[in-house]
Amino acid sequence: MTLGQEIKFYRKKKGLTQTEFGAVFGMSKQAVYSWETGLYAPDISVLLKMADFFQIPICMLVGRPGVYCRDQEAAADHSDCTFVSKKDSRILQALHYLSPEEQQAIEILLHIHEKQS
Repeated sequence: MTLGQEIKFYRKKKGLTQTEFGAVFGMSKQAVYSWETGLYAPDISVLLKMADFFQIPICMLVGRPGVYCRDQEAAADHSDCTFVSKKDSRILQALHYLSPEEQQAIEILLHIHEKQS
């Protein structure tokens, strides 16, 4: 998918209109429309905020998954990073398209569900 398609997908997944989504980032509905249709791309600082908002790595948002790091310190020197294959990348992307319930079911199947505090 293109960057605009990714933005639209994740915006809709959050149940937000273009107006509501734009307001989160201090942007207009027209700006969101421009991003989603590919007329313009958001600034990198906005892309970083979007990735945080969607709780996904920025590489997933821009359609260039490749490196996954467990934490920010590891990311600095790649000491605890895994280079993701194209197949792994497609699997990760597919997981993000699942509903929260489906994601939880897969986490349970893989014994990776997070402990609740």
